[in-house]
Parts: sequence; structure tokens; C-alpha cells
Amino acid sequence: MVQWSVRALIVGLTVLVASVDSVPTVWAQEELFITNPGANSITVHSRTASGNTAPLRTLSGGLTGLAFPAALAVDPVNNELVVLNHNTPSVTVYSRTASGNTAPLRTLSGGLTGLNGPFAVFVDTVNNELVVGNTDGNSVTIYSRTASGNTAPLRTLSGPATGLNLPGVTVDTVNNELVAANGGNNSVTVYSRTASGNTAPLRTLSGPATGLSAPSGTGPVVDLVNNELVVQNLVSNAITVYSRTASGNTAPLRTISGPATGLNNPIGLAVDPVHNEIVVSSFIGSTIRVFSRTANGDVAPLRTLGGNLTAIAGPEGLAVTPAALPTPSPTAFVGLNAAAFSTGQTINYQAVVLPGAAPVQVDIYLGCLLPDFTTFLSLVQPAPGTINVVLGPSPVPFLANVPLAPLGVPFPYTFGGFEPVGTYFPYAGLAVAGSNPFVPANQLGLAVQPFQFTP
Repeated sequence: MVQWSVRALIVGLTVLVASVDSVPTVWAQEELFITNPGANSITVHSRTASGNTAPLRTLSGGLTGLAFPAALAVDPVNNELVVLNHNTPSVTVYSRTASGNTAPLRTLSGGLTGLNGPFAVFVDTVNNELVVGNTDGNSVTIYSRTASGNTAPLRTLSGPATGLNLPGVTVDTVNNELVAANGGNNSVTVYSRTASGNTAPLRTLSGPATGLSAPSGTGPVVDLVNNELVVQNLVSNAITVYSRTASGNTAPLRTISGPATGLNNPIGLAVDPVHNEIVVSSFIGSTIRVFSRTANGDVAPLRTLGGNLTAIAGPEGLAVTPAALPTPSPTAFVGLNAAAFSTGQTINYQAVVLPGAAPVQVDIYLGCLLPDFTTFLSLVQPAPGTINVVLGPSPVPFLANVPLAPLGVPFPYTFGGFEPVGTYFPYAGLAVAGSNPFVPANQLGLAVQPFQFTP
């Protein structure tokens, strides 16, 4: 049991740093999911598999309905595997652990769906939606997560003002944004998550300095823990990394590219912030390569998975589940956009909640321990959209009765120069919904991520 009373927090800060590196101790199973259009199959391997290693299990056969499976997503909340079939076109949903010649739990297909050359899929478990990028139709269609049959989308984003052109898509559930990488015009466009119709993007990343080169594939990745945008580039055989909010003709922060990388038509992409890794599928050569998340330049992968025993065939879609269910309880970690700040700079403090087996709902407490190691500031919401800062650990949660689902809670702050100098300890605490958070039996988890402030 993690205790996060005042005393426990102060004493435990030297050993309890719930950064991404400490999260795996809570999680029971780690897997890598791969779509293989060349074999109409899904292969599942150990996350750390390398070399010519056979899969843990394979989903394939006539009953599965797989038809050039281009992309997939793992839904850890509902324990489902969601597959996008380019040729049908359709979305087929299975139990996460499905294998063999197993029929889907449900199938979304038909003329009303608006599926048109679908190539990217994202499951938004926060808003209970299914998001699809359609390359033939240059559109993004959004459905209820449980949609099946010949069901029309809840909304459709398309039209010349959108800038969509062979879009691969993802959703930033923390900042409520929809992100599209457009292989047809070498751009990344960002919209409000609820955008529909012929709506122009909020911002666009494009231009020669960006290094974008056919950046669609199965969709970019928004790394909420490190506040970065990661994009695969099919033509230049490169992975480019930007600040999450990058726009205009902005150069990447880092680029993985060159002969040592072994990248060849990198089409599938996953970021594992828990183990600090980037996973890339190369369609040509049928290999999966894993790099350090901070890799830059012409660097060799940490490991490579490929060979006839792997059953990998023209791999495209990827998903890494460093947190495969079940977990004993929900947990949290804190993501910051930097490790040090000075006057005038803005910290983006994001407390990210990860689901567990129980309870169904939790209360979330946010705050910060100041450099004097005795003063606490707590964040409370007296009304939706209104954030107050109070002294001391608050018995009032920042968010109450939160459904058990992946959730990001962002909080920006710009330093004015009057703040105490030293090490700050932002924290996120989880407690059983409606309970007294200072009773150890009600405490579910604590995340702490230090940073430095100097004027």
C-alpha cells in the first residue's frame, strides 16, 4: 500500500519517484501486437522479443474477418483488440487475448460507415470513441467505441479546408486534440478533438525544415509523458520527433535516420514511455526495430525482431502494451515538459492516470511540495474550469468519481521569478472515490516527478 499522507510523502520522496521507470513494477504482462497484411494475421510477441522468435499467439483464419489488416489498437480498459481492415473495409474487434481462427466480437462495415480506404485507427477510451483515418477519402471518421454493423459515424472531418491528405490519425486525450499526419502533402495538422465537417486545423506543421517525408503510415504518436510528437516518414526512412505543439516550418528535436537504423519503409509506430523506447515496423524486409526513445541520428536499434519463425509478413500496425491488464490497482505518473525551469518559462504538469482492475472509480488529488520540504500547495476545482491553489494537502479531490480509464490532467504554470529556488515535487495521488484520502486503506497510488527552478 502506498501511503501519501504528509509525513509519508516527505519521507518517501527520496525513494518514491513515480516516473515512467517505476510504473512497470505494477504491471503484470508486456506484449507487442503486429498487423501482417501479407498474411492476413495478427501476431503477438513478448515486448522484449528479438531475433527470429516465434510469436506467443497468432490470430488468423477465415472466421477472423481479417482482410489486409493495416492498423490496430489495444483497448486496455475494455480488454479488447481493435483491427482496421483496409480491403474490406471494416473494423473488427476481438478479445485482447484472442488467437487462432476466432470470429470477432463485433464488426463495423457497410456503406453508411464512411470507411474509405481506412489505414489508421485509434481507440479513445476517455471519450469512448473509435477514430479512423481514411486515405482514399482523405477523411477522419469517428464512431461510438462499441459501434457495429452498418453504422454511420458520429462525425466526419473532411474537405479542402482541413488539409487532410492520406491521413494517419491519433488523439491527444489530455489536450483534447485530434492529430493527423498527412502523407500526401508532408504535413501534420491538429484540430479540436470534436472538429467535424470542412474545418481548418488549429495548427499545421509543414515545410522543408520539418523533415517530413510521406508521414502518414498508421498514424503519428503523441507522447503525453514527454510532451512530444513522434512521426514516421515512409520515403526518407526516418523517425522525426518534435515538441507536441510544434507548428509551421519547424525542425525536429531529433531524427532517427541512416543506414545503421535499418529502417526501410517505416509504416507502423509505437512509443513506450514506460521503458523509454520507440518501436517501428519496416514494411520492406518485414522487421520490427526498437530504439531508445531519445535516440538521434544514424543509430543502430536496441533490438530487431524478424525472420521466418516470427510469422511477420509486411508488418504495418503496431501496439505495445507495457501495461497489459489486469493490474492490481490503478496507478498514476506525472509528466513534465522539462526537468528544469527559469523565470518566464511555462511548466506543463500532466498527471496521467492508468487503469487497474479495481475500483471502478477513483478520486484524483494534485499538488506540489515546495523546496522547503514542508510547504504543500494543492490544486482544487471549486467549479468546472476554475482551478484554485490552496496551502496544505487538500482533503478535497481535484477530480472526484473519475471513471477508471486512461486520463490525462494537464496544468500549465508560468514562472514569474518570485517563486522559491530549488527542487519542486509535483505529485498525483489516487484514492478510492468518496473516501478519506488520509486513511491508508483508501490510498491507491502516488506519483512524484521532481524538477528544478532557478530565476
